[in-house]
Amino acid sequence: HEVAAQEDCFKLKLNCVLLKGANEDEIGAFVDLTESLPIEVRFLEFMPFDGNSWSANRLVPQADMIEAFQKHLEVKGLPRAERLPPDSLHDVARLWQVPGWKGRIGVISSMTDAFCGGCNRLRVTAAGELRNCLFGEEGWSLLEKIRNGASDEALVSQVGDAVQRKHSKLGGKRDMFELRERGDKALPMIALGG
Repeated sequence: HEVAAQEDCFKLKLNCVLLKGANEDEIGAFVDLTESLPIEVRFLEFMPFDGNSWSANRLVPQADMIEAFQKHLEVKGLPRAERLPPDSLHDVARLWQVPGWKGRIGVISSMTDAFCGGCNRLRVTAAGELRNCLFGEEGWSLLEKIRNGASDEALVSQVGDAVQRKHSKLGGKRDMFELRERGDKALPMIALGG
């Protein structure tokens, strides 16, 4: 707690992937952390990645998350969390805060209310591959280019190409069910750096 309270040093974001029947009953305890700690507790919808046994039946949708934390506050006789504006146009979390509390609550709804149109994120895997989307099936080997002596301009060009090929939604898939069918083109989250 002492480290998290040193807000001038860094901003701590605590990600919680919610799974129906496993941990959605812990939402209130995580929300309570934002009362005295200047942290952002972020609830994420369960996303389909290689090896994580994804099922829509295990997904806790955004609406249920918001209802759960508002009900938790109501039961405790506290004011409702208020919706905050995004920190930037490219935020992936929809933000909330209980009036007078130090921390914030974020909801990341990749499956039920995708934010892909505003996402500007790129990832470089531990293997040196650039990925333009968590759900994308295509990657570009920056490591190989660097090892082969590519110039800065060539690397910038490769990154630009990857950005240009970014799909408008879910790595080019229609919905969460089609995402599940990516097979071996879907890297596990650990390989993506998430």
